[in-house]
Amino acid sequence: MFFVLLSLFFQLAGNGQQPDYDLRSLRWDMTSKEVQAAERSTPFVKTDTTLQYRRRWFQTFPISIKFAFVKDQLVGAQYFFTERHVRAQQHFNDYEAAVKILTDRYGNPLGDYWNWNSPLYKGRRERYGDAVLLGHLTRSNVWETARSIITLEMSGKPTEGIFTVISYAKKIDS
Repeated sequence: MFFVLLSLFFQLAGNGQQPDYDLRSLRWDMTSKEVQAAERSTPFVKTDTTLQYRRRWFQTFPISIKFAFVKDQLVGAQYFFTERHVRAQQHFNDYEAAVKILTDRYGNPLGDYWNWNSPLYKGRRERYGDAVLLGHLTRSNVWETARSIITLEMSGKPTEGIFTVISYAKKIDS
């Protein structure tokens, strides 16, 4: 009996390595049916090239996800942050937290890009959220893995609010 239990333990535990996922519990080139099975629910939008889900999570952040397919193979995904804060600076703080999460996962970003359209709040970090909301600042970070390119972007418009998106793209084999 002991050996049966020990054998079962090793089969369940595997070799101690985590599965090598490209994003979430998914790998590039999975079919839309495989993605739906992994997400364990029906998408709220389904086309030949996309699956969209609401009420998902990226760590502690509520998100919506859009998966992209080419010839029924997963090639990309976008995580749209859905939290709507009262203060614009809270969105900026969420962005900074997402940078840390992605850096912990993928290492230092290849680039941290700040595009200032107006210098009004430049140098006043406590107002960077306002700068984004007013369209004065956009920010993006880029990471690369052996199989993926990951981009975190933040932008805003006074009439539409602040948008934060993480994009995952499969690297094209060369």
